[in-house]
Amino acid sequence: MIESLPYFKALISHQLPLECYVNQLRALAVIHGVLENEIAAIEDKRVSAIWDNELRKLPLLEEDIAFFKPRVVSDAASSIAAALAMTEKIRLRRIENPVTLLGYLYVLEGSTLGNSMHRTDISATFHLNGLNGCRYYSSYQEHVQGHWNQFSEKMNGTLSDPALHDWVIEAAREAFGGLDVLYTALYPLEKNEGFFHVTRINPEAGNHPIPGDEREIQAALKASDRGWAEFPYFDQRYGARGKRFSDSDTCWLATLTALGQETLQKQIDWLCRVLATRGMPSIMMEHTLRFLYEELSKAVADKEDIFEKLRSSADILQKARERRIQEKELQLLSVEFEQTVGAEMAGRYKNTGKLLAAAVADEKNGIAGAVAALQHWLTDVKRFSSAWIHAVNETIKKADYIAS
Repeated sequence: MIESLPYFKALISHQLPLECYVNQLRALAVIHGVLENEIAAIEDKRVSAIWDNELRKLPLLEEDIAFFKPRVVSDAASSIAAALAMTEKIRLRRIENPVTLLGYLYVLEGSTLGNSMHRTDISATFHLNGLNGCRYYSSYQEHVQGHWNQFSEKMNGTLSDPALHDWVIEAAREAFGGLDVLYTALYPLEKNEGFFHVTRINPEAGNHPIPGDEREIQAALKASDRGWAEFPYFDQRYGARGKRFSDSDTCWLATLTALGQETLQKQIDWLCRVLATRGMPSIMMEHTLRFLYEELSKAVADKEDIFEKLRSSADILQKARERRIQEKELQLLSVEFEQTVGAEMAGRYKNTGKLLAAAVADEKNGIAGAVAALQHWLTDVKRFSSAWIHAVNETIKKADYIAS
């Protein structure tokens, strides 16, 4: 039924517009991004027996999307809405009946067979060379049939209990229904000139606002890069997925300048509390806000007065921290930590001493769990030496004494 939709008829006849194909890639990135993250977190043995990271398609989709980035294709609101509708159902199933997500996985893995048949259509339609722009359609390449045989055998072997069959089949039908809506929306495509959705930055970001001015979006992404570079711990711990959330969050922060200072601050305080309990102390937000102010002011100079709210918010965060630990004390703790762990680790994890002290300040300022969220990862014996772990614990103790 899906193969008979106008989208695929246009593709087979090599008449599919590029914006339809690129928006397909973006929509599928949203769906795969959420499904792959949710299914990887399921502890059910029936799921873990089938799922492994080699099944991830988001990296392939991201490569294809990046290839077409110079073409400047606007986002299509209808296809994004269809993708987000599917991710809402995926997240709900993850909560209510996780094993049924294997039905979604079955559908998307099965699509690799059809994709392999259409890969030549993609290459011919858009004049592509090699795998450029069609890595997703080339999943498993010449091994696609063999891979599918192995996958289906695993599914049949793992889901041997007939009581599960109806649940998983229902989820598979739901997935096909979602794809039907998606591909119907993709061709013919509604024009959305200049429309830029947050899922282009982070497929898992959902539906929160970002600036309508692309200059401000690029400025926010630069600010995110600077913040990430300031504290390498974040990249070590959260990787590329964490950076995507940093990018989309920073774009959202840029939209807050439309609010009054008090309302803006409430939003930032809320995000600080959320992030601090996940191992990201508020000093990260403090630095990011300053970087965001600087980058936005350079990109759109006539709005510097409006962007000043971001720097004022950073000042508020800094004052709250300094009520517990003064800047001079923070610097001293950081230097002492770096001297203790040695130059190699101090360089690899630049400014980690500041993060430790700042987490203590957050905890003292009422964010319960801020220290544990950071300390737990930084004292993992599988990851760090005993000398490093001792330095982390001692820094926290000293900061706690100062902040008391």
